[in-house]
Amino acid sequence: MPTDEIKSFDFDIKNVLDGVVQSIQNGQDEIFEISENIRRDCEDSKVQLEKLKKDISRVITEVELLTIEEKKSRRKLLDVSRRFGANSEEQIKRAYEEANECQIRLSIKAEEEKNLIKTRNELEIRMKKNSQMLEKAESYMSKMASVTDFLVADLSGVKDTIELLEDKNSINVRIIRAQEEERSRIARDIHDGPAQSVASLIVKSEIILKLLDRDRELVKKEIESMKGQLRDTLREIRRVMYDLRPASLDELGLLPTIKRLISDLENERGVDIELIALGEKQITSPIVRLTVYRVIQESLINACKYSGGGRIVVRIDIQDNYISGIIQDFGIGFDPQKQSGFGIGSMKERMQLIGGKIGIESVAGKGTRVDFFSFE
Repeated sequence: MPTDEIKSFDFDIKNVLDGVVQSIQNGQDEIFEISENIRRDCEDSKVQLEKLKKDISRVITEVELLTIEEKKSRRKLLDVSRRFGANSEEQIKRAYEEANECQIRLSIKAEEEKNLIKTRNELEIRMKKNSQMLEKAESYMSKMASVTDFLVADLSGVKDTIELLEDKNSINVRIIRAQEEERSRIARDIHDGPAQSVASLIVKSEIILKLLDRDRELVKKEIESMKGQLRDTLREIRRVMYDLRPASLDELGLLPTIKRLISDLENERGVDIELIALGEKQITSPIVRLTVYRVIQESLINACKYSGGGRIVVRIDIQDNYISGIIQDFGIGFDPQKQSGFGIGSMKERMQLIGGKIGIESVAGKGTRVDFFSFE
């Protein structure tokens, strides 16, 4: 093919890909806006639901009291009717009016209770649907982000890149998978931590605005609560930043960084983690050092979250030319063949990238064991 035709071909491919990327990015923006609207509606619905629950509880109590009162008025009317001759016309009339008034008030309050329960049920159904829509929207955004990231990468050698990606054993595929696993983990950490806290703070700020002219003491308490939540959110953001690249890994080494990780997890999760170091040589390769840390970190977090056990043992052997380790919990276990989550794929990809090996064994009721080995 002549040079001019090759250049024209490359230019056309670039234009096509640029157009696709722009369309996807526009779609991402629209889905993001939709998901944010749904998220705001969910937060508003939570506030409404809490208020409805309080109102329902109050009305139920009122209905119970009115029911007792109505029964008393009926008994009084029955007693007056039986002793018709012993009571004046005014007494009989008053007893009848009281019984009738109690019935009317009870009927109105029971209808109010019925309407509140109906509204609560409708709100819960709407919240459930919105949550499902939000989950789908976030899933679509994640998939579209992966596609966009791939398309906006270097367009040179597109044909060779596609051929490499078709080979599941190619190093590029493993790198992309490891990156996507890491991005998903970070996204989960931010979503479950700072994002939830910020959403809660927004709701609290709206409540404070409404209470500002009504109850200043309550406003002060809410502001103090917000200050505490902001401190927790800042701490959570710093933790996410630390997890991205622990500075102590390069400054102090692998073992001190793992000891800090274990200390943090013991404080946060309330589990007992025993560290056994059989060798304490320094790992010179930054990639091996980071990979081993990530494998241990992921294994410990999984054990803390899902094992249900209260004790974990970590054994590390660092020698001049290799490093090996075992992370053993004594929890409920799982089936590694059926369970593809828990970051298992990410750990395997990471170890493969440095030429290492990792094995995962789990038995129901006996816990899970993660073994890894890599040359230095």
